[in-house]
Amino acid sequence: MIRLSYALLFLLILAGCGDGKEESQKNTSPRIRKATSISSPTQNQSYVRGAMIDIEVSSEEDFSVDSVQVSVGDVTTTFNSSSFKVEIPTRKVGTWRLLIKVYDGENSETHYRNIIILPENGPEELTYTIKNTYPHDTEDYTQGLIIKDGFLYESTGQRGKSTFKKKNLTTGETLKVINLASNLFGEGLALINEEFYQLTWTSGQGFVYNAEMEQVRTFNYQVQGWGLATLGNELVLTDETEKLYFVEPKSFTIQREIEAYDHKGKVDALNELEVIDGLIYANVYQEDFIVVIDPETGEVLQKIDFAGILTEEEYQSADVLNGIAQDPETGRIYVTGKWWPKLFEVTFQPKTLQ
Repeated sequence: MIRLSYALLFLLILAGCGDGKEESQKNTSPRIRKATSISSPTQNQSYVRGAMIDIEVSSEEDFSVDSVQVSVGDVTTTFNSSSFKVEIPTRKVGTWRLLIKVYDGENSETHYRNIIILPENGPEELTYTIKNTYPHDTEDYTQGLIIKDGFLYESTGQRGKSTFKKKNLTTGETLKVINLASNLFGEGLALINEEFYQLTWTSGQGFVYNAEMEQVRTFNYQVQGWGLATLGNELVLTDETEKLYFVEPKSFTIQREIEAYDHKGKVDALNELEVIDGLIYANVYQEDFIVVIDPETGEVLQKIDFAGILTEEEYQSADVLNGIAQDPETGRIYVTGKWWPKLFEVTFQPKTLQ
């Protein structure tokens, strides 16, 4: 009997502990249930640019919606119903965040929705014509390309092999080389105010050189370093995403950003860059094409197909297309790639003209 009583007592204690634990979980839940919900738009819903965005607010009986305030970018509008339409205030494509605040008298609830704005049309399809071919060092893992005063300047990657080089444009001969520390992976290169800016991949560290390629200072940044180019008084930076960051050179602080989108969705892995006639030409990592992007809206305006520019034999020892530069004196455009044996002078034309 004594043993049985102890057993029953032990079971009762266990049961009591279990009940207390379950009740505790219910009481300490961090989620607060809302009386309102947004049925439209759904999270990350896509719209063609120019379309009106349907906003639908639902509420429970004890919450009487008397107004809804919607903020889109810098524009805030108040509506006196739970169903209405809003428009995007600019032609910028990509992700827009809607802040929707629902009021019942002095009470309010806040919701957020991300929507995706796509261009109305797909990019124009272009191809290339080779005008001239020049040697390129197959030891160079091309990450950045610039032409200045008739010379080719190149940033190369791979840890232990990363460099900043000055070359003869037509012979490919290296005239001067700066070796980076063995722990750094060289990336994009740009020229602004007679100074060269060189990125590194994941270290968050960059270098500034004068016209003689002497390092004059360093800078830091928070994102990965991929491509770099000059647009007016700003630098344009890419990381591993669809984003383009516009940077003030001296402080290297990000002033604004856009996202690259075509009619199908985002175009990410933007890599080496060049600005030509005010538009951003961006290599897409591991692809045989370059996209042309509107720097104000992020819309992909053109897509240049470089398939077949190397022979099948050349591709065996080469890596991907990466590197585009325009000679500011002649207007000529050059492309190459990582470990490529050639630098190509090219022109572009619509595929329909082939």
